[in-house]
Amino acid sequence: MFAPSHMAVGALSQAGLRRKLPTAVVAFASAAILDSTTMWHAPYPWPSGSPVILHILPYPHDAPSILTLIALVVATVAVGWLLRHYWWGMVWALAPDIIDWLILKPITGQHPIHDWFSWLTTPWGFGLEMAFLAVIVVVLLKRRRTLPTKESPSHSRGLLHN
Repeated sequence: MFAPSHMAVGALSQAGLRRKLPTAVVAFASAAILDSTTMWHAPYPWPSGSPVILHILPYPHDAPSILTLIALVVATVAVGWLLRHYWWGMVWALAPDIIDWLILKPITGQHPIHDWFSWLTTPWGFGLEMAFLAVIVVVLLKRRRTLPTKESPSHSRGLLHN
């Protein structure tokens, strides 16, 4: 998946969880699921010697590729702007890509987080995805139970004294 998808899932994580630590964990972990789902990859790699930062984008070899590249950049900027209130979740959802492709790959030539993600394309990955799903459901259900309801005594007491 590309950056806008990661950002949207990170924003969704933050909107649902609202607390920083659970948001960071879920948004960071979501990268494994999103990156093991291959919807489309650029068919042509960047030429050797080109800056590593460019390798995260499709190589613009023809008009459709150039339009795709422009659409991805516009979508990334648009999602970032429209969901800017959820910046915490978006940053954590992008963190594995930032660490691997912008920091480690230029320095070491390796991308260990994504190499580990490749292990997830096995049946173990399906189990991990189901566990990830279960954790999200449990956290959201627990959060729902702890939210105050309109019938709570403190709320009712406040209405009586007004």
